[in-house]
Amino acid sequence: MSKPNDLNTALTARLRYHYTKEQIADLTDSVAELHGMGFKFDDIFPDGILMPDALVLKTSVPMAGLGAAILQIQKHPDLRRIEIFPYGIPMRDLWRVHVRVGLK
Repeated sequence: MSKPNDLNTALTARLRYHYTKEQIADLTDSVAELHGMGFKFDDIFPDGILMPDALVLKTSVPMAGLGAAILQIQKHPDLRRIEIFPYGIPMRDLWRVHVRVGLK
C-alpha cells in the first residue's frame, strides 16, 4: 500500500469488527505515523484476549538498520512492545520486527 489513504481504508475494513470507530481512528493514526517513518508492514492484526486493545505490526528490517529502526519506533507514544527475530536461512539477512501499539 503506497498511499496513506489506501492503508487507512484497508485497516478500517480489517478492524471494524474488533474496535469502535474512535479506536480505529486512533490505531490508524498510529500506523500512519509509523508508516511515515519509513516502515512497510507485511501484516497488521488485532491483539488482546476477550477485547482486543492493541495492534501487532509485522515488518522486516535489514541487518544493519536495526538500531536506527528501534530508535525510531521507541519515539512512538503508543508503543507497548517490540519483538525482534532473526530471519534468513542459512544466513541471516533480515530482522523480523513485531511492533505492538495500543489504544490511547
